[in-house]
Amino acid sequence: MLGYEAIHVGQADLQRTGDPATLMLATTTREAIDGDRLLPIPEEPVRPYFMPRAPEQTVEGQIISVYDGVTQIGQYDTVVLNRGVRDGLEPGHVLAVYQAGNVIEDPVTPDPRDTVHLPDERAGVAMVYRTFDRVSLALIMRATQAIHVLDRVRNP
Repeated sequence: MLGYEAIHVGQADLQRTGDPATLMLATTTREAIDGDRLLPIPEEPVRPYFMPRAPEQTVEGQIISVYDGVTQIGQYDTVVLNRGVRDGLEPGHVLAVYQAGNVIEDPVTPDPRDTVHLPDERAGVAMVYRTFDRVSLALIMRATQAIHVLDRVRNP
């Protein structure tokens, strides 16, 4: 298991301590429902600027999730990569996104069971903006084709 994905719903102000405590929703970006979890706001400093650059070492990974679970990923969508700090990724690293090549029937050979794996096609560029030990969040900066979960990322 890599971890749990949490979707930000909003912020709440503590009105009364105790068990149960009382909170007032201060801001929301989507509906809050029974069963939603409350987490403290992390005290990490927000990095307002990034120096876009290619990773110094070879990075090969995949898109494993997309924010809001859409089927086609486009420019300015946030994606989750299966590579993180332990793989050498840092905020600002830029990666090329490749649409995974299809496996098709080989039209040249007489045996219909013969297949050909088409090469991956470059589909865009992503920039890492937040890293964790084993995963990273990246913003799709440019998309020239539809990008999907399980498409590959690697050095540009």
